[in-house]
Amino acid sequence: MSLRQLLYSDLARQHELAGWPDRRPNFLRFLARLLHYRFLPIVLYRVSRSALLTGIPLLPSLLAYLNLVLFGLEITPRCQVGPGVFFAHTSGTVIGATRMGSNVTVFGGVTLGAKELDMGFDPTLRPEVGNNVVLGAGSKILGPVRIADNVTVGANAVVLHSVEANTTVVGIPARKIEVAKVTHG
Repeated sequence: MSLRQLLYSDLARQHELAGWPDRRPNFLRFLARLLHYRFLPIVLYRVSRSALLTGIPLLPSLLAYLNLVLFGLEITPRCQVGPGVFFAHTSGTVIGATRMGSNVTVFGGVTLGAKELDMGFDPTLRPEVGNNVVLGAGSKILGPVRIADNVTVGANAVVLHSVEANTTVVGIPARKIEVAKVTHG
């Protein structure tokens, strides 16, 4: 996907999750939403990733640092993030994964990274996150683990092993739980 398409997908997900009624707002409303504190960190990340992929020196690091200073979000441009990412809160969040899939929701204080010091960003030491994943506030995903599709990681859970699809994990260390299905009738 192009940078423009990725940003459009991210903004569309913002609309969906925030409950903004109009899909095609007027220009001033669009600009206000574009500069919204939950969306601007995504824009900074996307531009830094694009600069990294096109080989522009220094700009990816500068934009990543700006994201950290302004929003408290430390996200490496080396992490490939699919469309529709949503950061509920950015403060204290560290994204040092190799990949995050589509429609991932990240709450505040989440850490995705290596279990040991890795200044050179070795992908074999880093986690990978699938599609439609929810990372609860304060959760930690550490090491070369794979979080499959449709997983919910509970608040403050510490994930040290891979998690299979369509599950919820909680606790320290994280373990799978059964979630009761709620029916409305």
